[in-house]
Amino acid sequence: MSAGSVAEQEARTEESSESFTCVRLLAGPLTAATAPALRAEVRAAIDQGHTALLVDLDEVTGVDAAGVAALLEARRLLEAHTGGTLVLRANSIVCRALKETGTLTAFALWTGSGM
Repeated sequence: MSAGSVAEQEARTEESSESFTCVRLLAGPLTAATAPALRAEVRAAIDQGHTALLVDLDEVTGVDAAGVAALLEARRLLEAHTGGTLVLRANSIVCRALKETGTLTAFALWTGSGM
């Protein structure tokens, strides 16, 4: 994930007026090779004072154990440092990986269309 691949934008959900900072992961795998970049993006957002993050994983093509661990760490960091909320926009590949690892219920999922 390059620095230009992350777009911070205010996204509003129809059900809530809470403002989310969107952390986008470009198309491709969420693996040991890309997980450190995701961790860095989440830490940067927390350091900037954001308390509600939407991680867009809609175009992820694969997830390994390191990718799942990075998502769990992101949730833990956000909750511990800000009491905040982490929401995943996840496709079927990501949902399957989370289900297979028994971590699906650990996350709030957003299945809304578009961003």
